[in-house]
Amino acid sequence: MALLWGSTLVVMKGAYSHLSPTDLLANRFLVGALALGLLVPRAWRANARTIGKGLLLGLLFGAGQVLQAVGLSSTPASVNGFIGGLYVVVTPLLGAIFFGKRVPRQIWIAVALATVGLGSLALDPADLGAGIGVGELLTFAASVCFAAQIVALGRFATARNVASLALYQTIGAALVCAICAAPGGIRIASSGSEWFAVLYLGVVCSAAIAVLQSWAQARVEATRASVIMCTEPLWGAVFAIGLAGDPVTLRIILGGVSILAAMVMVVRPPRRRRGLTQDEAGPRQIEQAGIGDLVGDSK
Repeated sequence: MALLWGSTLVVMKGAYSHLSPTDLLANRFLVGALALGLLVPRAWRANARTIGKGLLLGLLFGAGQVLQAVGLSSTPASVNGFIGGLYVVVTPLLGAIFFGKRVPRQIWIAVALATVGLGSLALDPADLGAGIGVGELLTFAASVCFAAQIVALGRFATARNVASLALYQTIGAALVCAICAAPGGIRIASSGSEWFAVLYLGVVCSAAIAVLQSWAQARVEATRASVIMCTEPLWGAVFAIGLAGDPVTLRIILGGVSILAAMVMVVRPPRRRRGLTQDEAGPRQIEQAGIGDLVGDSK
């Protein structure tokens, strides 16, 4: 997921020269919802509770996307990227506030490392010192939306509702983005380059990622998942260096090392105490299922 999200930065940079941020988001999620509905038709078969949960997830994720895009119009891109990535800090806080989730010290250290790495990768020192404005506040609101979506998905996802949650989440995000883009009229992609961007972002980086995230978060605790997702800017830097020819700097190296160290800390097996893991009080135990179950009965 993080690798695919990192690849979107190069694609979106070119698409923004033709489509506004809200138009691109509306195109992206509409195509993603259509692709999921056609490729996984059994995902439509869900009860009202699953549909409602999926739409709520889509509302949170779509709102986060729009808020970050709007915030970008009055915020330096580096600051916008850093603040938007602060969901890695907000996620464990929301889990503790709403669900009483205890976060082990090892995970807090990983969160701190990920935040340092994110700042090193995303922040340009030249953009600092401008103070906090509306753009920064909107972007922070976006990070709260992303964190809430991660926490909620961790509570909602099971091995059997993955496809349906992904479909209705994508539909919810499409509705939010379409409503926000509607006042100025939604411009549909027309040229070959625009359609390439929309199809890649919609099918691969929206539909496929929605399925991957639902499947993964049925098995990985939300705070751990957020730290791993925080490797997105690292992959973005890799693609920018490999495809766009951006230079390799000490700041990128230090940020990459910090984020990778954080990821290693959250994915290594927890210490055991009296035969039980430290995360025993974590998410509920669920039936383990293979990838093939993604397209199974989601009721």
